[in-house]
Order: sequence, then structure tokens, then C-alpha cells
Amino acid sequence: MRSKQIVKIAVDIAMTAVLLLLMTYELIGQVSHELLGIIMFVLFILHHILNSRWIKNLIRGEYTALRTLQTVLVVSVLLSMAGSIFSGVVLSRYIFSFLPFGNGLSFARNMHMLSAYWGFVFMSLHLGFH
Repeated sequence: MRSKQIVKIAVDIAMTAVLLLLMTYELIGQVSHELLGIIMFVLFILHHILNSRWIKNLIRGEYTALRTLQTVLVVSVLLSMAGSIFSGVVLSRYIFSFLPFGNGLSFARNMHMLSAYWGFVFMSLHLGFH
């Protein structure tokens, strides 16, 4: 197995573990949740760098029903991650507390919960397809 493939698998396993830990907010506390959120963001970026070939081939080839479904799923994961990241920064009480977000906490909390739970569903399906 090539070293790039090993790194891809390691990143995917780490993302799965971090995602499961992020879902245990009550057990790990807010500071750990915020740190794990940042780790998840870094792993998400790394995952896309390692899979950049898929992105480059996005407009090439024929779109079958399966390929269309997988593409819609990837876009859904991207949108849910963007929602989780944005709302997580707004809700941050420790790591990003220096940012001046005081208003809209209720909206951000709802957005964070919606993005997180739908993201969990989308990421589970994404992982299942692979």
C-alpha cells in the first residue's frame, strides 16, 4: 500500500473518531469540544487536499445516478461542515472568545445543532459509500 493511501486512511479514521467525540459534548465539556472542532476542521481540509484528484475530475466524465448521488452527498457534507464551523466560532466561549459575536447566539445555536446532526447523517452515508 502506498504511503499516501495510508495517510488517507489514517485521516479518515481520525475524522471518524473526532466526529464521535464531538457528539459527546456533555461528557467532554466545552473547551474540549471547541478544540476537537478545530481538529476536525484541520482534518477536513487535509482530507480534501488528499482527495484533490476527485475535485479535479468533478466536471469530467459521465454522471451516473450513483456519481450524482455521491456528489450531492459531498456537497451536503460541505454545507453542513461550513454551518458547523461558522456557528461554532460564533458560539465559542473560550478559543474564539476574542471575536465580537454577541448577537444571534440563539440562531447560531440552532444552526450548529442542525448542521451537526445533519452532518452526522451525511458523513455516515459518505463513509458508507466508501
